[in-house]
Amino acid sequence: MVTELGEIGHLVIHKKAWLLMEDLDIQSVICRKRKVSNYTPSVVYPNRLKRKFHATAPQQKMVTDITYISDRTNFHYLSVIQDLLTTRLSLGNYLQEMMCSSC
Repeated sequence: MVTELGEIGHLVIHKKAWLLMEDLDIQSVICRKRKVSNYTPSVVYPNRLKRKFHATAPQQKMVTDITYISDRTNFHYLSVIQDLLTTRLSLGNYLQEMMCSSC
């Protein structure tokens, strides 16, 4: 609120802004910060490409990535596999799963 009032030409310190907000029954929206996770993957595969991304035949070298998106009720998993020769997606697999509470 202090910043917004300053932008329209009213110089107000934070304590005055707090009192104004209290008088007008206005509350700020504060988002919780995510906790830092020290999660380490249980399975780590060796780096077989060793930064040699050039392929000479289709389906010779392929890369993948798995991510998940939350809609606050479910987790939607997206798994994409890309062929390095054509750089086009060779398979996109969309899985809808509910994440278990123990995971």
